[in-house]
Amino acid sequence: MTFPRLSIASLWLGIGLVGCVAAGGAPAPAAAPTPGATGLLTGNLAEGSAYDTLWSVPLLYKNEANPWLQELALQGHLQTQYAAGSNAAGHFGTYDVSDKCTWDDVEVRRFRLGLRALVLGNWKFHTLFDIYPDLEPRIYKGIAEVYISYAPSDAFSVSLGKAELKFTREQEYSSRDYLTFERSQMVNQFCGGELTGMWVSGKGLGGGWLYELGAYGNDRRDELTTLNGGTIILGKIGYNYTKASGCDFAQAAIHYLHNTEPGYFAPGCSYASPSYSDCISLSNDLTKGRFSLVTELFWGDGAVGRPDVYGFTAMPTYFVIPTKLQLITTFQIAGSREPNGVFLPTRYEALAPDVGDKAGDAYFAGYAGLNYYFYGQKLKVMSGAKYSHLAGGPGGGDYNGWTWLAGVRTAF
Repeated sequence: MTFPRLSIASLWLGIGLVGCVAAGGAPAPAAAPTPGATGLLTGNLAEGSAYDTLWSVPLLYKNEANPWLQELALQGHLQTQYAAGSNAAGHFGTYDVSDKCTWDDVEVRRFRLGLRALVLGNWKFHTLFDIYPDLEPRIYKGIAEVYISYAPSDAFSVSLGKAELKFTREQEYSSRDYLTFERSQMVNQFCGGELTGMWVSGKGLGGGWLYELGAYGNDRRDELTTLNGGTIILGKIGYNYTKASGCDFAQAAIHYLHNTEPGYFAPGCSYASPSYSDCISLSNDLTKGRFSLVTELFWGDGAVGRPDVYGFTAMPTYFVIPTKLQLITTFQIAGSREPNGVFLPTRYEALAPDVGDKAGDAYFAGYAGLNYYFYGQKLKVMSGAKYSHLAGGPGGGDYNGWTWLAGVRTAF
């Protein structure tokens, strides 16, 4: 079975027509905007600070009283960062990254634009497209996310399309909201990328239970899947125990992932599917006042010649200045039962000179940095330093090094 190639023009046109039809259903008389309607198309931008007004411009239309169209908005994010690192053999950094991903020595980590719409009360349309940093050889690079969701209540939602596979608690946080520059080594080693599939989810059952179950094609393409590879099954169950904990937020969850064809790669794929047939993560997420702590345990059943791997991460954070200045720290440990099961992170440590085969038996990393929020997660600056160590197995792979990072991230 093969999906037709989906063009960016048809997606934009389709969502635009949905918005136009739903906004009125029939031609509206020339009159004042609907009472309560806001958005650029109504000439009614947000009041308040300059940030409030500026960030309300991408909101094209919003009116919860409209039975057809409740919201239509542009969305996107731009993430830029600079890294400079060193190990015993020399220096490395963003200046070693492909020119296709940089503005001079600054890496454009993500550049995405799209549309979102909420129609008929319960239907959500979501699109995000990757954009070439220099708008060359063209503007459009690929589909990051495009899906439709039906959510009649918090307890039940069903979605169909392409989205980031959200295995592990770290992956559940959107890249626009994540607190460090990169996710942890073990999470990236299990990363399935943006995949096409169908999933159902819900929360608030029985006072706090949550769940998710999804099936996805495991071929990681810039467009939609061809369904010629294997299948990834992702299941989750968790419990929000905030009320019983005395915290502002408290949630524990277990995730299980099964890949029917580990390591699948075919022409047209961006990356290979993860090399693990079964993976498990167990997480706990706490917030109280200025302090938060996310901890997570991982295990992966190696396939296609890969050994089993396991790991642990912890991310304690503290707001030095409430809502503005946040201290971020992370600790990571990963290991394998056999040699060369753990990989050096491809961004940026793997760029270091004389690292050997970039695989080892054990990995440790620690990070400390500060984030300053000008307008919450919509505009922030980040800076931090990371120390990492990989104990190499046969073929080399030993690494000890430091990486300093700085960046600006904005989203709307």
